[in-house]
Amino acid sequence: MQSLNEMGIYTPSDLLLHFPDRYVDVSAKIDRTLNDGDTASFLGELTSPAKRAYIRRGLNVVNCTFLNNGINVRCSWFNQPYAARNLVVGDKVYVVGKVKRFKSAVQMVNPTLLTPADGDSSIVPVYKTAIPSRTFEGAVKTALDNVKINSFIPPELAQKFGLLPLQTAIMRVHFPRDFMELAVAKRSIAIENLCYVITSYRLLKDDKRDFSYFAPVETINEFTNSLPYELTAEQQTVVEEIVRELRSDKLANLLVQGEVGCGKTVVALAAMYYAAKSGFQSALMAPTEVLARQHYETMIRLLEPLGVKTQLLCASMTAKQREAALFNIKFGTAKCIIGTQSLISDETVFDNLRLVIADEQQRFGVNQRAKLESKGGKTDMIVMTATPIPRTLALSLYGELQQLEIHELPANRPNITTSLVPPAKIENMYKYITDKTAVDERTYIICPRIEGGDEQVTAVDDIYAKLKRMPVAPLVGCIHGKMRDAEKNAVMSDFKSGKIKILVSTTVVEVGIDVPEATTVIVFDAERFGLSQLHQIRGRVGRGVKPSYCFLVSENGSEESNARLKEFCALSDGFSVSELDFKLRGAGDFVGLKQHGNGSLEIDANIIERSRGLSDAIISDSSVSKAVLDSLKAPEFIKSVTMN
Repeated sequence: MQSLNEMGIYTPSDLLLHFPDRYVDVSAKIDRTLNDGDTASFLGELTSPAKRAYIRRGLNVVNCTFLNNGINVRCSWFNQPYAARNLVVGDKVYVVGKVKRFKSAVQMVNPTLLTPADGDSSIVPVYKTAIPSRTFEGAVKTALDNVKINSFIPPELAQKFGLLPLQTAIMRVHFPRDFMELAVAKRSIAIENLCYVITSYRLLKDDKRDFSYFAPVETINEFTNSLPYELTAEQQTVVEEIVRELRSDKLANLLVQGEVGCGKTVVALAAMYYAAKSGFQSALMAPTEVLARQHYETMIRLLEPLGVKTQLLCASMTAKQREAALFNIKFGTAKCIIGTQSLISDETVFDNLRLVIADEQQRFGVNQRAKLESKGGKTDMIVMTATPIPRTLALSLYGELQQLEIHELPANRPNITTSLVPPAKIENMYKYITDKTAVDERTYIICPRIEGGDEQVTAVDDIYAKLKRMPVAPLVGCIHGKMRDAEKNAVMSDFKSGKIKILVSTTVVEVGIDVPEATTVIVFDAERFGLSQLHQIRGRVGRGVKPSYCFLVSENGSEESNARLKEFCALSDGFSVSELDFKLRGAGDFVGLKQHGNGSLEIDANIIERSRGLSDAIISDSSVSKAVLDSLKAPEFIKSVTMN
């Protein structure tokens, strides 16, 4: 149970929504037309026993060979001494993984092995979990046999819109009989899930205002005139539009989309200042503590000189600090509050919260935003994102939100040159960033995982260790999600001050971090990231005045993924990148439609249209919409799971 909890699985719903990462096609065969980086699966016969070899301290490898379709496939596992340990020559197992070509040989690194079982269909699910895939599969099967899954969509509406019963759809995603059945089930679930998101936004928002902002419109000029710089024309327009909406008869419900580095934060602070001058509290919820602390420093610098008391609330605060923060929030001493999800904890009580702002809205679920709104009863809501959402998707998801866009960057911002680095140039790249430390320029190095062990995936630990063996070792630091918040804050402080000049990190620094001296960002295994995510990462540099660079490294990418990265290199603005990402990858990354597992639900224009139509049908029937509103209190789009 502990292993499941560590994966975020606590309830039957959590278990059933952890979809397979991939599937083994039992009938598939290995052939020599496979390209490097292709995912393949096959039933293989062990022809050479597993042997373990030591490469160097801390790194060992297990090798063995499987036969399929007359082709020997060499399989290797790094730092997994028990891989294939119980297999003997002649055993047959399912093998699934990425192909690595070396001349005419076919190889796989760290493939998954599954033992055939009675009752297997032609497609066997593979789960990415902390426990064996077959064990997890058994747990899912047991759950499906013993529970009833209740959808929030009434059966008659589900049938009208051509949806499978939710229990059937979820069962077929886990245990499909063929790939056609799998595709139909995934589409059905995608429509229900997207309809849940759309309907949530529409039903959770009561737009009747029962309070008013009494500060004169001109009050906002006190804030903008005090800034150490001049707002861009688009920033000024958005600030004026926000104030106009706050003073209207209906609650404001705004989506502010802006280019990375366009200055959305100062726009949010302007709105918070206006709310404070009307006697109200405002709260800005950030997705990470590092970003929350950065915003807090800005709030202190820009708001407190104008007589507005600010307050930070986050998990790493000491008990004494937290007690003082909660007191200031509860009794209204603090007017502008910035924090992480600590803002929605039960112990956080506001005095007169009237304005809620969610920064990087795609990082928060509907219910998280709704819970923060509920802290103030009726509140105005602004959601902000630097990952622009394609217009077709935004209009469907946020039809009730007024969309404000900021394309223009502040004056003197440098261009960011983006390029794909070939393997032969990687050592030159290291020399380049080493030379940059001598002129006090900073570098981010982004890796897709924390720990090594897979030669096809670059890890923070591996790159950090490599740099620590170089002359720049004293200037190198690392940061990742497994570190405590206090540790991450200390590392970021050193990076900002220049004590650290090369920061090796996971995507924990993806959002909002502002270090003007950072001029270079390197992304290893760039093929593993969505284009909008790469654009976010690219936005960590180019925040000063010096020319900046984004280097993409993709040693294991396929021809298709490298073509995608080359297209990205030619695009500079987030709105264009988002449209390309939506075309290539679907909507999962934009609206949180990836499930707990790595198996994603693909969203296309037809699914958006059907989801919107289903939502319209729910909204138009008051008895149905009330029942749905009650069901939306559930944390997932599944209304409930009950025992048979």
